[in-house]
Amino acid sequence: MGGVLQMFRRFIVLFCLIFLGFLIYKRPHGGLSKGLISIAVIVGLVGLRAAWGWVSVRIGVRLCHIHTGGLAVTGLFGQVKHVVPWDRITELRHISNLSPLLTFHRFELERRDARTLAILVLQAKPEFVPALQRASELGGLRTER
Repeated sequence: MGGVLQMFRRFIVLFCLIFLGFLIYKRPHGGLSKGLISIAVIVGLVGLRAAWGWVSVRIGVRLCHIHTGGLAVTGLFGQVKHVVPWDRITELRHISNLSPLLTFHRFELERRDARTLAILVLQAKPEFVPALQRASELGGLRTER
């Protein structure tokens, strides 16, 4: 869901920027008000993204904490949903997409005694990726791409 929302937000911002370029080139009647609306949409979407990033970190929404013994993943309201020790993980797969409309890193943790746990990071170069790779190597796992 987060990836789809990210792609939708980027598409709307791109559309508004193209629309602004068209308004500057054609200079239609009422172009100023249309341009202001387009700028307000861009600022609103960027502001909502920044506000959600700030709020989600403050309340601990959907975070993955890396520990020396394994991982702890929190849920939508900050409660711990999954605890995965390194010795229970059989394989760690890393998939990434760094296109302009959709940027993510997806980690799939194959576990011995439970379902596969997927961790999705919606940033191009987050600090989480090298930290998880270092911690998994210290835990005895290899990352497959």
